[in-house]
Amino acid sequence: MTPLPPLPGHLLTPPDGVLTDIRFRQAIMADCLPLHTACFPEKPFIQFRSGFHHLLEWQKNGRCFWLIGTDETDRIIASGQLVLYPHGAELANLAVIPARRGEGIGTTMIGMLIAVACHLQLPSLEISVAVSNTRVLALYQRLGFTEDRRLQLPNDESAIILHKGL
Repeated sequence: MTPLPPLPGHLLTPPDGVLTDIRFRQAIMADCLPLHTACFPEKPFIQFRSGFHHLLEWQKNGRCFWLIGTDETDRIIASGQLVLYPHGAELANLAVIPARRGEGIGTTMIGMLIAVACHLQLPSLEISVAVSNTRVLALYQRLGFTEDRRLQLPNDESAIILHKGL
């Protein structure tokens, strides 16, 4: 794939009056350690770093759009990806630091990623959630995602794949 065309600036800006203390930008190489520390500390760093570099390469090649949210001190507080496929896309690796959950950051980030998908004229999106994560499942449903299928994860947990036409 080829790199994504430059996106209009408004796609990286939350709606007026929403999250005025947070800035959003694309992920960069220097985000690896701070992102791991802030959002994914439960993953072994070597494994995280490998995946990070892989997805950053995908972003460079137009297969992924990776959104990072930072606070007023430029500390990473959120992350989410739009992974592109030939016939649609997936929202993946959504994370908000525990201290900032419940403030609408994840909802805003999902809305921004959906706006990017619409700008790219993608036909649909998928997102997955563990069946046990009822709070996040309810959020995705409020945002217009509907259950498409269920699957068993390698750790024996059940997940739901949700779908949204654009």
